[in-house]
Amino acid sequence: MPFTLASFGFDLSNREIAALVYLLTLLAAVLLWKERRSLAFDVVRAFLMPKLALLWLLMSLYVAACVLLLASLNLWDWPNLKSTVLWWLTVGISSVFKAQQLKDKPHALRKLVRDAFALSAVVSFIAELVSFPLWVELLMLPALGFLTLLITVGEHQPDKPGIPRVLNLLRGLQMFAGFTILCFSYWLVSASITEFWSLNTLREFGLPLLLWLMFIPFIFLLAVYMTYEEAFISLQMRPKQAPIARYARWRALLAFGWNIDGVKRLARDIRERDIAEKQGIKEAIREIKRLFKTEKNPPSVPRAEGWSPHAARLFLEEYGLVTDDYHRTQWEWFSHIPSVKLNDQVLADRISYCLTGNERAVTRLRLALDGSNQNDTQESQQAFDERALTLVAKAFDADRATTIYVGAQTSEPEAFVIDGVRVSLDRSDWGDARLGGYARNLTIQHPEHQGDE
Repeated sequence: MPFTLASFGFDLSNREIAALVYLLTLLAAVLLWKERRSLAFDVVRAFLMPKLALLWLLMSLYVAACVLLLASLNLWDWPNLKSTVLWWLTVGISSVFKAQQLKDKPHALRKLVRDAFALSAVVSFIAELVSFPLWVELLMLPALGFLTLLITVGEHQPDKPGIPRVLNLLRGLQMFAGFTILCFSYWLVSASITEFWSLNTLREFGLPLLLWLMFIPFIFLLAVYMTYEEAFISLQMRPKQAPIARYARWRALLAFGWNIDGVKRLARDIRERDIAEKQGIKEAIREIKRLFKTEKNPPSVPRAEGWSPHAARLFLEEYGLVTDDYHRTQWEWFSHIPSVKLNDQVLADRISYCLTGNERAVTRLRLALDGSNQNDTQESQQAFDERALTLVAKAFDADRATTIYVGAQTSEPEAFVIDGVRVSLDRSDWGDARLGGYARNLTIQHPEHQGDE
């Protein structure tokens, strides 16, 4: 039997032909535009720089190995080649960004697995199984692309008058278009179900799912590699830590392996505690391992000593204010979430939350608002009051929270003392009333606190 492009799955649908037409048109426009041609070549050179080229090669070899395994299990055949190549060019390359997310949030690994089984995967497969006539696809693709672009731009300008109403209209159009495409696809598939459903169709449906599940270990290992690179290259740039950076990397590899959190904690401790000798690295590793065990089974802390670090980290969880791990610094034990935007504005007011104390207990809680007079100060103050009242309720009890917070507001700027605990509110302003801003702080300090006031 002669081999044709269709034998490898390259019998393009009208939707794929339309997308290819626009991509080639865009490529031709860039190459013919002299002012932008050099920029395009710079992008290509950056994409093929040695480190990235090695990454693409490793990814390609890994995907090829996955395909060979699937083929040996009769789950892949040559007609699936096009889908495999498209998957690599889209999902595979974009996985670099997934690795970055995984590096910053190691617990996101479970979400990557859940996404593979999302209902949207089934819906998307049915929607792409058939396509409209070519002239419809040629009109529909730029229209939907432009609609998506308008929605994206509008979402970054929510404070402008009329934008929310326009966004609702645009989203409604987008939903209508998606629903129309989906209904058309289901109608065609149901009308000719024996034509569409075959062994190869089942392979086409399952292939992205299987490739993604098999690719997750590669993403995870890439995230681990990126973590080590980022953590210890920064140490090599510090004159004091540069001589022991290589030693620290190997000790981290032996101690934590692919535990991203442990590697990041060690690099941070070396920087923050200014560790410059091998013994200090060994002690830091032992302490991190001990803290991991403590976090799995945190001890109770009597109120006479302060607050449990593992409970205090989550006092404001409902507002997305969960601090990092409670750890030793050069001066004290500390944990914080530096800054969270109160809304989606580019220059939105920000709020932060931090804990300080000793190894066993948190002895000071601090909530801070960094505001601008150009934003809605009343809205920001209300948001601060809500979080502050919740923090007071967790630090004391819900029954007395309102009374304590009102007492602190009345006593401002002096501290309001209850049960020996100092509750203080303060405000500092900068600039003028139009272009300036302010900082608002709530501090709850236990009598056991040692250090600055």
